Amino acid sequence: MTSSRECFSGHRGSRNYWLLLVAVFFCIQVHAIELDAGPDWTVRWDNTLSYNLGIRAQDIDDRIGNHPVFAQSSYSYRQGDLVTNRVADLMELDAQHRNGWGLRLSASLFKDFAFHDDVRTNPGELAPGTPYSSLGSYSGNRFSDYTKRRYKQDARLLDAFAYTNFRLGEHESSLFLGRLTKFWGNALFFGRLGINTSQNASDAIKASFAPGTEAKELAIPREQVFFSTQLTQDLTAEAQYFFRFEGNLLPEGGTYLSFADFLTRGPQGAALTESLGLGQHGEEVKPKDINNNFGLKLAWAPSAFRGGLSGYVRQFDETQPWMPMLRYDPATLAVRDYHLSFAKKVRLFGLAMEKQVGPYSLGAELSHLRETGLSSSAFNPSDPLGREGARGNVTNLLVNVVGGLTRSRFWDTGVFSAELGYTRLHSITRNAAMYRGVDNPVACPTRSERDGCATKDAWMLAGFFKPQWLAVWPGVDLSLPVFVMVGLKGNASILGAPVGERSAVYTLGLEANVHQKYTVTLQYNGYHATANGLTNAGAPLGIANGTPGFPTFYAGGNGTWMYNDKGWVSLSVKASF
Repeated sequence: MTSSRECFSGHRGSRNYWLLLVAVFFCIQVHAIELDAGPDWTVRWDNTLSYNLGIRAQDIDDRIGNHPVFAQSSYSYRQGDLVTNRVADLMELDAQHRNGWGLRLSASLFKDFAFHDDVRTNPGELAPGTPYSSLGSYSGNRFSDYTKRRYKQDARLLDAFAYTNFRLGEHESSLFLGRLTKFWGNALFFGRLGINTSQNASDAIKASFAPGTEAKELAIPREQVFFSTQLTQDLTAEAQYFFRFEGNLLPEGGTYLSFADFLTRGPQGAALTESLGLGQHGEEVKPKDINNNFGLKLAWAPSAFRGGLSGYVRQFDETQPWMPMLRYDPATLAVRDYHLSFAKKVRLFGLAMEKQVGPYSLGAELSHLRETGLSSSAFNPSDPLGREGARGNVTNLLVNVVGGLTRSRFWDTGVFSAELGYTRLHSITRNAAMYRGVDNPVACPTRSERDGCATKDAWMLAGFFKPQWLAVWPGVDLSLPVFVMVGLKGNASILGAPVGERSAVYTLGLEANVHQKYTVTLQYNGYHATANGLTNAGAPLGIANGTPGFPTFYAGGNGTWMYNDKGWVSLSVKASF
C-alpha cells in the first residue's frame, strides 16, 4: 500500500495545484479515513472531491455586450463556451484528545481549466476610431495575479483553530481560538438581512457559480476567540471577539459573472476607468484588523418548547463594501482614483426564534442595525478621501421554514425550504446626499426602482424544492432540485442585497446520488432583471440612437440586469472519502 509520504513527495514545493489534486484523488483511494495517532487521540481526515463543468447557454445580447462597462464580461465567453471546468478538493483534518481538547484544519485547492489569462472584449468599436479593446480594465488586457488566484488555481487555508471543552464551576464550557466560522441566527438564503451579517466574510464568487447555496456554506473563516458556556439546563451564553478583518470575495471585473468590468480587488489598468471619469484603481479604505468587533448571544431552549429563543448584541465592520468610492482634489474636484470602502463599527440588536411544529422547522429573525452602510453614489461631497458612503438605521425581518416531503404518487421523499425577507430604512444618519434612493434626484437621477434606486421598504422571497425518487436503479436515487430567489417589491437600502424588484435568480436540475457516496447534478442556472432604455453614450451629442457606427446599449437597470444573457448549464460531480 502506498504511504501518504510517498503519495505527496513528488509534489513538494510545486505550484501546479491541479497535479496535487490528482495526487489527492489517487491517495485517498487506498487510505482509511481514520488515522492512527495513539489511544488518546481520535484523528479523522476527510476529502470532498468535486468536478464542475459549465457551458454558456445563451448568446450575447448586444444591448449588454455593447455597454463599455460590461463588454469584457459579456465577451469573456460566447455561447457554447466552457465558463468553468474546475476540479477541486476540500481537505478536513479533525483531531480530538480524550480529555476534550483538539484542533481542526481545513483547506481547499482547485484548478479551473476553462479560465483564460487574456481579457476578451467586444470586437467592435464604441465609436469610430475607439475600439472596445482600447478600453481595457486590466493592463495589457491580461488578468491580474489576484484575479487568477481567485479563478484559475489556488490553495486556500480555511479553518485553523484549537479548542477545549471544560467545566467552569458547574457549567459546561468551550473555548475556540484561531481561524473559524460561527454562524448565528437561522438565515437560509438572505444572509445579508440576517443576524449573521458580516459575522464572516462571504464568498460571492462561489455564490455566483453555485446559485442556491445556503448562506452558511458561503462563510469564510475568520480569526477570533469564541467562548460558550451552559449557564443552566435551558440557558446558554456565547461571546466572540475578532482579530482580523476580511471583506467579501466579490466577482472580479471582466470575468463571466462580474458586476462591472472595472470592479476588482486586484490591480488594474486605467483605460476604461479613465474614460469613465473614475481615475485609476486605488487602495481600499479598510478597517483595522482589531477594531473592537465583538458579539454576545444569550439562548434559551427549554425542552417543552421544542425550539429556542435567542438575543444578540453585536458591533462589527461590514464585509460588504461601498463600490466604488472616489478620491478627488477638493480644490479642482479632479478625480484621483476609485476604490472600495467599508462601514466601520455598525451595531446590531437582534432576536431569533426556532421551533419545531410537527414535521416542520420554523425560524424567524428580527434585527435592528444602527449606522449600517446604505446604497450610495460614488462621490462624497464632504469627504475628498472617499472614506464613507451614506449610513443609516435599518430593521430586517426573516421568516423561514424547512420540512420534508411525505411519500405521494409524485415522489418518494424529499425536502423543501422557503424564506421571506423584509428590510426597512428608518433614517439616514450620515452623508444623506449620497444615498441612492428614489427620493434623491442627485444620487439617483431617474428616481425609479427600475434603475436600481433604493426604496424605504423591500420584500424578497427564496425557495428550494427537491423531490426525490429512491432506488430508481440499484444504488441510485434521483432528485429534481429547484431553486428560485425573487425580489417581490422595492429595492433594499442596505449594501449587497441579493435581488431587487422584478429580478430573479433560478436553477432547475436533475441530481443522482450513487451508493450514498457520489452526487452528480445537471443544472440550468438563469437570471432575470429589469433593463431600461437604450443609449449610445459613446456618440457625440446630437447623434441619434441607432446611427451607423455608434452601437446602442442599455442605459441601466435594476439588480444584476447585466446577467440577463448569461444563463448557463452546469454539470457537477462530488465524492466524499
